Amino acid sequence: MPVGQKAIFYEERTSTQQGTAEPGSIVWSLVQESPGGDLPPEPAIRAEATIPGKDIQLRMTIRRNTDQTLPASHIIEMIFLTPEGFDGGGVDNILRIAMKSSEQDAGSPLIGIPAKIADGFFLVALNDTKADEDANLTLLRGQSWIDVPVVYKTGRRALLTMEKGIPGEKVFDEALKAWAAKTSG
Repeated sequence: MPVGQKAIFYEERTSTQQGTAEPGSIVWSLVQESPGGDLPPEPAIRAEATIPGKDIQLRMTIRRNTDQTLPASHIIEMIFLTPEGFDGGGVDNILRIAMKSSEQDAGSPLIGIPAKIADGFFLVALNDTKADEDANLTLLRGQSWIDVPVVYKTGRRALLTMEKGIPGEKVFDEALKAWAAKTSG
């Protein structure tokens, strides 16, 4: 049974609502997904975050990109599930993804472009220039926490912060090694 690492969901204070901090958990795993086209599946990073107090879930997948029509070294796919009648109306936008060394850190944003595909469904295309790719991979490998700031349909902002922990570090390490072997070949 995979052990859940710490996830925390912060909502900003508004004129009518208190700010909140809801604890949750995140389970990291290695999944097999095609990096694009008809290429065979290879390791990808999967995160399943659950925030019970808000009934919010996030499924995040990080994989290599080989689709030549999309100028991205890696794709981060995020699917937010919110309950019927969610008071924020659902996740309307993600601002960026940042990697940080501790829960309190400000963090360093990954260099990429977020795009909304559908309600609650987003892709972040990480820049594919050599310098940006190196910087992003260094952050993905070296930092222990991930921040995903979101905006609800109501305009209220929230932040999902997730810990890699030992299981996450292992998953990232295995995937990054597999990707490096593919790109150096």
